Amino acid sequence: HAHDFIEIAYVASGTGIHRIGENEYAVSKGNLCIIDYNVPHEFRSYPDSSHAPLYVYNCVFKPEFIDYSLINCKDFSSVSHHFLFRSLFPEENDWAADIYLTDTENSGIEDIYERMYKEYQIKEPGYAEMLRVYIVELLIKIFRLHQNKNRIETNRRQIIDNIIQYMKANYMQELKLEDLSMMAFLSRNYFCKLFKDCTGMTVFEYAQKIRIEQACKLLKTTNKKIVDIAADVGYSDMKFFNHIFKKISGTTPRDFKKQSK
Repeated sequence: HAHDFIEIAYVASGTGIHRIGENEYAVSKGNLCIIDYNVPHEFRSYPDSSHAPLYVYNCVFKPEFIDYSLINCKDFSSVSHHFLFRSLFPEENDWAADIYLTDTENSGIEDIYERMYKEYQIKEPGYAEMLRVYIVELLIKIFRLHQNKNRIETNRRQIIDNIIQYMKANYMQELKLEDLSMMAFLSRNYFCKLFKDCTGMTVFEYAQKIRIEQACKLLKTTNKKIVDIAADVGYSDMKFFNHIFKKISGTTPRDFKKQSK
């Protein structure tokens, strides 16, 4: 279905599928999903009984409920640029379809939903104004979580970039996982996972890529023998060097040298 309001859905428990636009992905406790005007989507539990049923808290509202000047806003990004939030969060935000929360963050989000639900049920005098306050609180909470997430991702990327620069400067030496992970102040397993998440390659694959790229430069710009170039970039086994070179470049060192000439 699609609708003419903004929906902020929080997965409170269980597991299931969220289809939004043309994309479909698994959701579980801790997912916070933001759905704009007229975006078709649906939540559904897995059909088999081995999965806990999906329970989703929904906060749906039109932007003008927060401030009438937002009457023409049709998406979450527009609301984020409203004067109130722009003054608090001046940086540009690139909103994803969902934000995954940690256990600590879950409690704060759930608490806001529970307070909103209680106000909506009891409807004491001023309840609409209280709901407005809670929605603003929820939005600010989301902005902060989003900024923190971006900050963490930036820090992680910087750690891996520093390691890559070290690898490029020391590719002739043996690059041990233990040494690289210690330089990053991370456990070996977490370092390997983070490296692959950031580069799409394992540390071993990336090290070979650096060495073969350097070998290609030497093959193009020098008259050195292939066996000497292999040694220069850290390979003592010619059979292994030829295998890795062809795997990465698509051709043999000899053919590459001929083509570059």
